[in-house]
Amino acid sequence: MLACAVILIGTTSCSGSKADDKAGNTPGSTTSASGTPGASNTQSGPEEKLPDLTTAQVVAAFTGKGYTCSTDEAYQTCAQGATSIQVLIGKQPRPPVLSLQATGVAAEATTKLADFAPQALELAHVNPRGQIADWLKQQQGKASAQTTAGNWTVEFSTESESDQPGAILTLTDKLCKVDCGAE
Repeated sequence: MLACAVILIGTTSCSGSKADDKAGNTPGSTTSASGTPGASNTQSGPEEKLPDLTTAQVVAAFTGKGYTCSTDEAYQTCAQGATSIQVLIGKQPRPPVLSLQATGVAAEATTKLADFAPQALELAHVNPRGQIADWLKQQQGKASAQTTAGNWTVEFSTESESDQPGAILTLTDKLCKVDCGAE
């Protein structure tokens, strides 16, 4: 811990740890999810790690927010307007596959998906949701991209040559070993 220092105008300023100083974080400053000091959409400190939810708990969270949910073979699908989430059904401690979707022309669907992702990832208790949502925003104008975040493989793609065009963000649990995909 660094010691307090008296500033010339007679106020006292205390700093946090040396690690905070090196990261550019000072007490009272704000940092956005993208790591930009002072940006709007701020949060203080690191993102809270949320506990894993089962598929049933994820579906209950979306139902509680007014989404209409139904079962389609191996997935529970919760939809509202032009956005939906598909959650792979299984006995794992958390869903091994989550697929967020937005329908429409690729550019519009990607924007809808980027707007939907923060709330959807929070409801599903995905960690690190902020990193994934920020990455998705950077994919505007791209047809596809892939990254990893925490224990997730994250894939983004757009579909324009089908009867239901749109944008899709698929998260696959890298820790899953059995029954990790639809048969």
